[in-house]
Order: sequence, then structure tokens, then C-alpha cells
Amino acid sequence: MPILMGDHIGDTLMFWFKPILFLAFFFNSSFAQEQVSLSKEEIANLFPEIDVSSVSDSPISGIYEVAVNSSVAYITHDGRYVFQGELFDLHFNMNLTETKREMVRSDLISAVNQDQAIIFSPAMEKIKHTITIFTDLDCGYCRKFHEEINEVNDLGIKVQYLFYPRTGPDTDSWYKAEKVWCSGTAERNMLLTKAKLGESLQLESCDRSPVSNHYQLGRKIGVMGTPAIYSSSGAHLGGYLSPVELITKLETLSYD
Repeated sequence: MPILMGDHIGDTLMFWFKPILFLAFFFNSSFAQEQVSLSKEEIANLFPEIDVSSVSDSPISGIYEVAVNSSVAYITHDGRYVFQGELFDLHFNMNLTETKREMVRSDLISAVNQDQAIIFSPAMEKIKHTITIFTDLDCGYCRKFHEEINEVNDLGIKVQYLFYPRTGPDTDSWYKAEKVWCSGTAERNMLLTKAKLGESLQLESCDRSPVSNHYQLGRKIGVMGTPAIYSSSGAHLGGYLSPVELITKLETLSYD
């Protein structure tokens, strides 16, 4: 989806670009001088700690676009300059950097198996939109959103919940998420609802919990807080939205 200049979401902090700084050293190497066109595999072999999503020509001659997860940076072909920021196409009034981020987010989200998420959905034939929400069981606005989950479903919106305990691993919120998951497929939806109502859960954790995978995915995508709501196209819709606000945003995306 094209991103209008006024729709920019300023969530690209320097934290997400630390891996990209390693690329500056690579592009300045003698290897880079010999081989101008670089593949993801070549970069990954030299810097295995970097998860490079893509290296491609930007719309500006002489500048590469480099995506590391959902972070985007730009590097000159000679490897001398690297910079981060938003690249706008003034002719079409588009934020090209955010458009690239959306593409990466969409790929990451679509790779999630449905059986590794907690789904609240209308009947199959009534689904109009699908959203992915990174949620924290102890987050106030996450709870407020979930109080309206039936209204959201009634509007034809399928919700795919992924856990993102803001306090990180080995905390009460993390263990609570694991307990909800480990309760078993038949009870997860009910127990997630109870947990969001603040009810105590007398359950055990287990080794098969995907909470860590959800959390790492959220970090790759650039989640900065919860709830973090994304469309299937990778657009960041925002934090808490009422059912009416949510469907309005989704319908707007559909017509863009």
C-alpha cells in the first residue's frame, strides 16, 4: 500500500538500525570494491549476526536500499556513506521507506503458522480483514481492546494474537502468557480472555510455548509498545483502536 507523507509512523529509532551499521564496514571493504552487486547470501556469510532481508537499488541512482528485518537504511555504491531516514517520492506523495517496511512486515507476519497464534474470528465466510496484534496480558489498552473483541469480529475482522510481554523474558507477564498457551488448544481463547480480565490462572508452563518466537518476531518487526496492530499487508495501524476506528482504517487501506 502506498504510504502518504502524512501517515508516517516514527517508530524507526536508532536501536533498530544497529545491525545496519555493520554493513558500512562491509561496503567499504576491498571485496565491495571488486563486486558492486551484492546478494543477501554474500553479506550474511561475512556477517552471520545480521539478518539481512534484502539489498537492492533504491530509486536514487548510486544508492542501495538495505533492509534488516523491518529497518531500512541507504548506502552509497562506493560504500562511503550510510544514512537512515524516510525517503519520499514527492511526485506521488509516497513514503517509499515505510512502503518497504510494510513489505518486510507482511512477509514476516505471513510466515506465522495459524496454529502458533490465538485466533478470534468470525465465521470463515464473513471474514473481510485479518489483523495481527502483538499483545501483553497485563497491558491496559490490550485489555480494553479485547473487551470489544466480539464487536471487532462482528465487523468481519479476524484477529490473530501474538504474545509480546513488554517486561521481557522471565517475568510475570511472560510466564502468564506461557500458561495461557500451555493450557491446550481448546481452552486458550477462554483463558486469554480470563487473563485479560485480571483473573489468576492456576496453570503450568510448558516447553512447547511459542511466546519466545512471538517476542522475537515483534522485535524484528519493530514493536515499540502494546497493543501493536498490523494489517495483513504489513501496515502499522497503531495501538488501541475502537472497533469503528479499526474498520475505518482497514477499509481505507483497501481503497488506497
